Amino acid sequence: MKQKRLMAVLLSVMVIGGLLGGCGKSGGTNNDTPKTGVKTEGSAQEEAVTIRILTRIAGTSKQVEIFNQILDEFKSKHPQVTIVDDSQSDEGAFNSMMAADIASGNLANIFRIQGVANLADYIDNGLLLDVSSYLEQDSQWGGGFTEGSLSYFQVPGHEGTYAIPMESGVIGVYYNKALFQKAGIDKFPETWKEFLAVIEKLKESGVTPLAMGAQSTYMAGHLHDQIFYKWVGTNGAKLLGSREKKWTDEDVVQSLQYVKDLVDASAFDKSAAGMTDDIALMQFQQGKAAMVITGPWNITNFTDEAKTPVAKDIDVANFPYFEEKPEFKNENMQTLGCYMINGELEGKEKELTVELIKMLTSKEAAKRFAEEAGVLIPRTDMDLDESKCPPLLVKNVALGKNSSGVGVDVFDFDPLPSMQDRTRNSIVSMFIDATAEAAAAEIQSEIDINK
Repeated sequence: MKQKRLMAVLLSVMVIGGLLGGCGKSGGTNNDTPKTGVKTEGSAQEEAVTIRILTRIAGTSKQVEIFNQILDEFKSKHPQVTIVDDSQSDEGAFNSMMAADIASGNLANIFRIQGVANLADYIDNGLLLDVSSYLEQDSQWGGGFTEGSLSYFQVPGHEGTYAIPMESGVIGVYYNKALFQKAGIDKFPETWKEFLAVIEKLKESGVTPLAMGAQSTYMAGHLHDQIFYKWVGTNGAKLLGSREKKWTDEDVVQSLQYVKDLVDASAFDKSAAGMTDDIALMQFQQGKAAMVITGPWNITNFTDEAKTPVAKDIDVANFPYFEEKPEFKNENMQTLGCYMINGELEGKEKELTVELIKMLTSKEAAKRFAEEAGVLIPRTDMDLDESKCPPLLVKNVALGKNSSGVGVDVFDFDPLPSMQDRTRNSIVSMFIDATAEAAAAEIQSEIDINK
């Protein structure tokens, strides 16, 4: 019965799949090779082990190159280990292979589940290794991860941590310092009240305060995510997913009302409801809008003067917090990828798999990934050579270090696949004429009719 439930969960994940921050690496599939590590008899030192990997780091990028180099370093240390890398860059191929693994009962040693809403089902089936003891025992390695990135993989009702973060990046507010100065603004606002005052000054100066393409519904969704985590907290999103909170609860409705307040304050272009994300981004890149909410995937565009004429003026900050909710000041929205370890591993196979994960996520590896590939592992102990990194990337690293709580999208914690579209579409409706109460009721009804 549990296995059927898990297959249903996977199908839901496949519908949602490809949210923010995938992970893995491509490699050929050998049908003659067992899908889980297989040990053969021999001396303790010569014990043969196979480690199978199924993740999303794939292709010919610098990230993949570094990943492969670390695998080679590991193999040189452990010549008795065979690494079978079945990872897929294509989302459909990855999901199909994961489905086949679950159906056959043979998960890879190292893998990634899309989203975190249904981790409890994998935990209950014994398929995920609790890595908390390894993090505690090796404090030099485990103590280097940000608090928020680890808490993201901690599941209500289950003790432990069930993944190792391997890629992250703050989804923050990128802003044009020159436009701020022109409007008489000396620094980026830290609080919501200061944020509203900045919006008024920017409007008076003749620019669009915040670029928004609500037709691409994720942009409006990300705006609400930012507000939600600062007002309700990342744990509040987990409670929505577990049904201990409702979208019609007063604090959740208020988080939606803050979006409506920005609409009513004309913080966006008057055509924002029908605008696409590429047009909104172009407004920001051409200096016609002072701010945009986006992630580290746009850093290369924002530092390229051919694509962004105002590149030299761009900086980044965390979304402002609410003075009434100082406890959520460091709750931030981030992209977050991870490695998960098969909970059924034993003995030398488990020991070597954990060792490989440590090599892939060490502070030394984090430094290489950041400086050479622009990929951020959420660690606080990286000694970056800033001359090798774009300033915006260095700033992104600094912003993420203080995160006490991390969330991706609010719906990421919800087991109902349709919540991605439902939440985003209801949020966009407030850009037209819907009230916060109406949007909240519409979202909650999606849950109620699917009980």
